[in-house]
This record gives sequence, structure tokens and C-alpha cells, in this order.
Amino acid sequence: MKVIIADDESLERKALRRIIEDHFPDMTIAGEASNGRLAVEMARKHKPDFMLMDIKMPGLNGIEAIQIIKKQNPSMQFIMVTAYESFQYAKEAMKEGVREYLLKPSTAEETVHAIQRVCQSISEEQDKQSRYSATAEIVLENILLKILQYELNDKVLEQLAVLFPNMRNTFISVIECEKNIQLEQVISVLNKRSPFPFISLPYGNQLVLLFMSHKSNPINDSLQLAKRLQAEVFEKLWMGVGKPYTDLKEIRHSYEEAAKTVHFLKKQNSGRFAHFSQVDPAKETGLDEIVEAIFSNDSNGAKSMLGKELSSIQLMDLYILLRERLVQEEIDVSDLSYPENRNAWEELIRNACRMINENKETNDPIKLAKKYIDEHFHEAVSLEQVAEMAGLSPTYFTKLFKEETDVTFIEFLTEIRLRKAMKLLNQNQYSLKQICFMVGYKDPNYFSRVFKKQFLLSPKQYVRQKAEDAKS
Repeated sequence: MKVIIADDESLERKALRRIIEDHFPDMTIAGEASNGRLAVEMARKHKPDFMLMDIKMPGLNGIEAIQIIKKQNPSMQFIMVTAYESFQYAKEAMKEGVREYLLKPSTAEETVHAIQRVCQSISEEQDKQSRYSATAEIVLENILLKILQYELNDKVLEQLAVLFPNMRNTFISVIECEKNIQLEQVISVLNKRSPFPFISLPYGNQLVLLFMSHKSNPINDSLQLAKRLQAEVFEKLWMGVGKPYTDLKEIRHSYEEAAKTVHFLKKQNSGRFAHFSQVDPAKETGLDEIVEAIFSNDSNGAKSMLGKELSSIQLMDLYILLRERLVQEEIDVSDLSYPENRNAWEELIRNACRMINENKETNDPIKLAKKYIDEHFHEAVSLEQVAEMAGLSPTYFTKLFKEETDVTFIEFLTEIRLRKAMKLLNQNQYSLKQICFMVGYKDPNYFSRVFKKQFLLSPKQYVRQKAEDAKS
């Protein structure tokens, strides 16, 4: 297990470290914090199993630090250590879920017993979570089995909605292998590479996958995943991807489409993976290519393909296909009307491309998050708050934000705040304390440390250097 010791007294930290090292040789001490603020930072960075936390520390006290840490990691456990024999402190600590309470000076035996009890509690909770995960996996497999066996009902739909609250639509993929499917290898790659949560189920000689997408159009992501799977799984396999459906009652169609795609790929020997739209009969007329070009913002390509000889029936099919796709993407089509000539068709394509781009900009959760941070950096902005605003779970938001920005949420927020702080310092109109509060920090000392870590100069040194540069 991993532990962090938080106490403003150096001797007390050394004593606790010695006790842990002597009696718990397999335990890792991830770090020592001399104040509450540092304890919060270290808990976020190292994610220990529990912390030994002193109540009275400079800046944030122990209870305040626990409150912040609990918001980030509700399962974290604590042992409170204090020289204050006060029932009030004990009551406050217990409100925060603290189970162990050591009074300074405590004996080594008391400390060891407290740590043993916390370790036992953590082990029991981990066992409980493990049993829960196994049960949850059975429930999920049962949901997919009901979909495949035409037994989908309101109860199953409700279960999916509760388990995947960020789900905008669902689609099914089918994988078939030349030999027996290497389930563990395939699932391992999917767990690492899939941009969406999924349920897997061996079904005959196939592996069926139900993906819960937070995007309105997951087709490109599904094909990219298929490419990665082909690259990382050595056995030859075929992967067919069905259409996405927002109405869960229609999701069985996605399985049929995915299975037909696999059958087509094997029969035609035309590739190893494909989306159903790529092998659909409509493909022969080029209608899907035109729609895909529009959704890829390739208006010239769509116009060029429109130049082929298409019958009036095919043009009507194209119009219906485009409208259905726009509706599926939740784009308002009330102003669209059927084009009567070539110029009207080109105008429709331009308008559709514009509407699609505007919809992408409006619904991009990371762009929404970055805009929100830029507008609210001076407030107490939390990851949970921004994730909720973006319509994502904190865990998935953290992963997606890092993937799309190459920095963590905290790093991005800090960069915004420090950039604003530098502008204010350059104006030379406000005190350092005022600037600290104006950019969202409550502790001027902490603000100075963060600033110096980023720019290798404290705010005062930065102002002084700017003044000297101006003179010279």
C-alpha cells in the first residue's frame, strides 16, 4: 500500500516514517507534506491508499485538506494525528469519514494498530469492489445477450441509460477470426484503444461488441479503432461496424449490419474491416460517398461527385439520406428544401457543410471546457464542475482533455491563470495580493510559488526585472 505523511513538525514526520518502515516493510511512503496545501497536491499526484494527517497545519488545516482531497478521491482513508485533545475536532474529522484518530504523543504500538485497522478496511473495500466489478460484468453481458436475442425491453434500456449517462448513441461491431478468436488479446487492445466504453460477448464464432458513444457521429472513431486492432492483433480477423443508433430500440439493426459487413468482407475478399455504409447497396450509386464528403467538409468533392449522372430517384434518395444523417447529428433541418436544379444542389451542399461545422464547434466538449476555463479562471474552478458543464464524467473528461490538449486540466488552468497574471503584472496597476485574487488564487504565497515554478522568477522578481529592462 501507499501512504503520505502530512504534519508541519519535521520530528513527528520522521517518527511516523520510522514506525512505518520498521513495522510495514511492504508499504511505500509516497511523500511527506509540511502543510495542508502541499498535502492536497501530493494526494492528487501520488493517489495514496491512505494518509496520516495532522489537524493543525499552516494554510489549510488537516480537516480542510481532507475535504478537498475527498472531493477528488472519495475512497481515500485518513488517520488524524493531533496534539489537541478536543472532542470537537474528533467530531469534525468523523464527519469527513475519518475512522482513526491518534492523540500526540501516541505510542508506536497505538500507531501500528491504527495503521493495521486502516489497511484492513482498505483491503475489505478492494475485495468488495472486485466482487462488484465481476457482478457488473455479468450484468453487462446479459444486456448485450438480450439485445442479440430480441429480448430488449424498457428495463434493459433503463439499465444502459443509468450505466452510461453520457451515451448519445450506440453501435455494434462484429469480429470474426480465421482461427479461434484470441479474446484476451482483442479485449486488451480494445481496453487500451477504444475511445468509447463497450460491452463484449463471445457469440458463436464471433465476438460482438456494443459501443456506447458520447459523440453524435462515431463512424470515423470506429474505423480508426478497427485499424489499430488489425495492427496489434496478429491473428487474421475481419471487423464489421454497424450504423450508430440514438434510439436504443433500433440497436439490433446495428448488429445485423455489422454481421452483414463481415460476411461481405469475407466473400468479396475486399478488406479486413469496414463500416456498413461502405458495403451497403446504396454505395453502388455513390450516394454514401457524397454524404460522407459533405460531413468531411469537402464541398468541392461532393459537388464533383454530384456531377455524375444521377437519376431523379437517386437525387431524391440522396436528399433523404442527407436529411436523415443531419437529423441523426441533431442538426436542425427545418430550413432545408428539396433542390430543383444544379445551382440549388450546390447551395444545399454549402449550407449543409456550414451547419455541420457549426454543430461540431458547438458540441465539442473540450472546446466548451477550454472556453469555460478562460471565462471563469478567476473563480474556484474544479475539474468536476467543468466536466459536468461539458456533459462528461470526471474520469472520461480527464482522459479526453489530456489526449486533445497534451496537458492535464490543472496544467491548463494554471497556464491560463499565470498568463493573465503576467498581463496584470505588466500593467503595473495592482498589488501582488490583488493580482493573486484576480486570477483565482486565495493564498498569495502559494501563487508566488506556482508563478516561480513556471517562470523561474517570483512575481516580485519578474516586476523588478521588467523595470530594469525598461531602464536599460
